[in-house]
Amino acid sequence: MTAPANDAQAAGDQTGVPAQVPTPAPAQAAVPAPAATGGGAGEKAPAEPARTTAAEPAPATLPAAAAGAVARPAERAPAHRGAQSKPYNDILHRTLKPSVRWLINRVLMRVSLEGVEHVPSGEPLIFAGNHTSWLDGPLVVIESPRTVRCLTKIEMFRGIVGWLLRLVGQIPIDRGKADRTALHTALDELARGNAIGVFPEGTRGSGEMAAVQHGIAYLAVHGRARVVPVACLGTGDAMPKGARWPRRSVPVRVVFGEPFAVEIPANPRSRKALAQVAEDIRVRLADHLAAARASGPGGTTAG
Repeated sequence: MTAPANDAQAAGDQTGVPAQVPTPAPAQAAVPAPAATGGGAGEKAPAEPARTTAAEPAPATLPAAAAGAVARPAERAPAHRGAQSKPYNDILHRTLKPSVRWLINRVLMRVSLEGVEHVPSGEPLIFAGNHTSWLDGPLVVIESPRTVRCLTKIEMFRGIVGWLLRLVGQIPIDRGKADRTALHTALDELARGNAIGVFPEGTRGSGEMAAVQHGIAYLAVHGRARVVPVACLGTGDAMPKGARWPRRSVPVRVVFGEPFAVEIPANPRSRKALAQVAEDIRVRLADHLAAARASGPGGTTAG
């Protein structure tokens, strides 16, 4: 697996995130550590009892529920400085997606949908799929029971296609650099408990999950979100490169797997640590892809 920054400049379509990612301040940096509350060299340091008290557990007189309420905001605080992006209004997804899904699955294509029961509601999620065709991104967005905002290469945001992509909430990302705006927008979505979509291979190809870029690890670690593996099978044959319309004669399967959590490294700013998290994610995604292929046809045609 390659980790240099120029991985983000791979040619071809991309709905992923660049390998080069910004190094955010850790979430706990917003709350000064007790030992650092003193001023300059000439100022008097806090009394020793105050440091000891701050490091000790909550007093026995404090109810457990109250102690949990105090700790919870710090634990759930987004681990990024924040782009403060505007919340996306997903009314189009909620109102139009069922009919669009029926049209895609029953009229334009033959799509079978599996594993929808694995997709939880009410928590931040990262949908991560293999990438062999232009169809993969739209299918993940359309077939998911959750509203999904995919990170999509900025080159797609031109003309009527770009207008439609923005209308349905897709997030433009510049593959040639560490796009802080795109990554922070994605983290904002996760902090709100919403779902984003990435194709961590970075560009259309064999879809074998032989390597993934480190951006997905950055989002999973700093967004504190579980990853939902998605296997898009048959899309490369249904709409190969150069085709203008999908082939209805080719069956397509979209298989959602059970969500999994990544292990948060001791130093989430370490590139080496993020590389290890990315490799762990790659293995889990490859295992899901192999299991989906082995299970063969057996899903239900979504309506």
